[in-house]
Amino acid sequence: MGFLHALGELNLALPLQEAGAAAVEASSASAEVVEPASTAAVFILAVVQGLTEFLPVSSSGHLAIGREVMNLQEGGLALDVALHVGTLLAIVVAFRKDVLKLFTDLAKGQFAMWIWLIVATIPVGLVGVLGKDTIEAAAGTVRAAGVGLFITATALMVGERFRRKHEANGAALDHSEEKAPPIGLALFMGCAQAVAIWPGISRSGSTISAGFVRGLGSVEAARLSFMMSLPAISGAAIVELPHALDEGFGSISPGIVLAAAAVAGLVGFAALKTLLLVLKKGSFPYFAGYCALLGTAALLLGS
Repeated sequence: MGFLHALGELNLALPLQEAGAAAVEASSASAEVVEPASTAAVFILAVVQGLTEFLPVSSSGHLAIGREVMNLQEGGLALDVALHVGTLLAIVVAFRKDVLKLFTDLAKGQFAMWIWLIVATIPVGLVGVLGKDTIEAAAGTVRAAGVGLFITATALMVGERFRRKHEANGAALDHSEEKAPPIGLALFMGCAQAVAIWPGISRSGSTISAGFVRGLGSVEAARLSFMMSLPAISGAAIVELPHALDEGFGSISPGIVLAAAAVAGLVGFAALKTLLLVLKKGSFPYFAGYCALLGTAALLLGS
């Protein structure tokens, strides 16, 4: 069982897939005694998670390669849950005004944005249920991550092309925060998020690029992309928490895990702010080139 299994049961999306399945597969693959995880390896993984969860380069691809290179087998699902909670908090802090507005709207009986977020989650929930076995078989494998990274590179280039086209025509959209964007946009970006269940496909890259295709401005595309991730990450973390506690952290002390989660959150916050600047400068092609190079390395490593 991994994050994908939990999301299939919840009909929730899988930004958490962008790390969890690799750890589950590694920790449950055999009963062999593994070498104790080094503290350095845990913190390296936390930095990798923080950076790649938000930058459009796929955390799943980086985590799969990172675990392979460092031979990090301990911690598994429990460590991944902790690191994802850290990056979840980074989103809440970075978009605290939007998060607060969600709950003030709820108190006022205004549900438009809640409905938008639910609709945006439906496609990935369906894919999680219908394609669960296939995706779980691929999750965490370096070769699958390599293929996904090439798909990410393509999505980034397509998104950047549309962003430049809309901005050149003065047609970039920024919806008022006082009302929810169109439901059709929720379904379109939701489908992009569903594709990102596959390892190596960046959730942020695919959803932001989808926003560009539909004419969104840079800030608005990023805002909606990360607001969409909140129900999925928090829901999956809650469902997987009992399994994570049962599995435990192996030789990794809870204090180290807590510190690693904090590092993932702090690095993630910085990465998120960096992404907003990158979007304004139109630097997606650089990330696309990086994903293509890393995808090539992953295919060679997994051969």
